[in-house]
Amino acid sequence: MSLRLVALVLGLLAALVLSLMAGAHWLSPIKVWHALWSPSATDIDDLLIRTTRLTRTLVALVVGAGLGVAGGIMQTLTRNPLASPGLLGINAGALFVVVLLVTLGSTLPIWAAGAGAFVGAGLAAAMVWWIAMRRSSQAGPLRLILAGAALTALFHAFSQALLVIDQQGLDSVLFWLAGSVSARPLSDIWPLMLLSMVALSACWPLSRQWNVLAAGESVAVGAGVAIGRLQGASVVLIVILAGAAVAMAGNIAFVGLIVPHVARRLAGSDHRHWLPAAALVGATLLLLADIAARTLILPGEVPIGVMTALVGAPLFMGLVRRQGDVNV
Repeated sequence: MSLRLVALVLGLLAALVLSLMAGAHWLSPIKVWHALWSPSATDIDDLLIRTTRLTRTLVALVVGAGLGVAGGIMQTLTRNPLASPGLLGINAGALFVVVLLVTLGSTLPIWAAGAGAFVGAGLAAAMVWWIAMRRSSQAGPLRLILAGAALTALFHAFSQALLVIDQQGLDSVLFWLAGSVSARPLSDIWPLMLLSMVALSACWPLSRQWNVLAAGESVAVGAGVAIGRLQGASVVLIVILAGAAVAMAGNIAFVGLIVPHVARRLAGSDHRHWLPAAALVGATLLLLADIAARTLILPGEVPIGVMTALVGAPLFMGLVRRQGDVNV
């Protein structure tokens, strides 16, 4: 197991270097090393790496890790292998607030749109939690799924209505609709990156309790786990990780759904092992998706959300079919 984690770390490091090299103008590993450790103020390649490629690489790293771990927590919380952070209406709530802000004022700064996306994600998750989980019940996770699906549809309907009313605002929200890790100044998003790292670190103390919860609520209660507090802490972590990811990179689908399954296959069922693996796999997957997005149709660029959907949709259909076969 430890060898697999080492392999995942090495794979992530390789993806990081490749991300700094890739683009319309490919650079050598030596050039990347020079730009990071002994940059020149007048060298165009050094400026390209430090001001553009390094930022988008860091964003893809943090967003991928956050979505992978958030998806894992979501699947443990609901005991549903097909669950993902979008199930709580996080993406839909974030998009709705961004569309609303754009409709109210067309000149929306990046930091304001990002903050609005994060607030919308938190409000959506809070509403789902209040509707579905406010009373302790064995049906809580099922109510969570149903409430999240209903609220997601409602937010999408509101967003579409606003875009129909104000079609000029469509161009301003394309970033959040398609997903992208580019054109995000580090000065605007570093607080969100730091918040994501803190939330990822906070997952470790809860790993043992999630192991018990995965066996069932009755088992967890018998083991002395405070179910309500654990569920509340789980939802807060999901909101922080997935909400910050939406605020930084827009609507990126399937990462939170697929990555936990890959991590469990590689690292086993112990949360202390497969959650770190999910962070590594999610970060690597999003880095590779971004590399493909900016190199497939040069000099243009494919939205990274499209790339993750191209990979995730077939895998999702396979998971649904496998789950159906198991339930037969």
